[in-house]
Amino acid sequence: MAISEQHLTTVRNDFSEEDTPGVIAELERITVAETMDSEYNLQNTIGAILSLSKGDMEELKNLVTAAKRDFPDVIYWWYLENNKARHPE
Repeated sequence: MAISEQHLTTVRNDFSEEDTPGVIAELERITVAETMDSEYNLQNTIGAILSLSKGDMEELKNLVTAAKRDFPDVIYWWYLENNKARHPE
């Protein structure tokens, strides 16, 4: 799997230089087979993980594990977080 340039830029911006190789390795644990054989779903999942983890390596690992189990959950969590930011209670 190739991580998109956009996602690599996010990794470089959000994580320390020393964490970057580990972040990439974690993200590469998710396969297209785990996202319904869809590169589109895979890239959306990676984007959601990066957004939700907010530069926290441990949170990223937890999200990768969750995505490997059920990737739509992670996308849904991102959706909820995104809508909360747009529509605060």
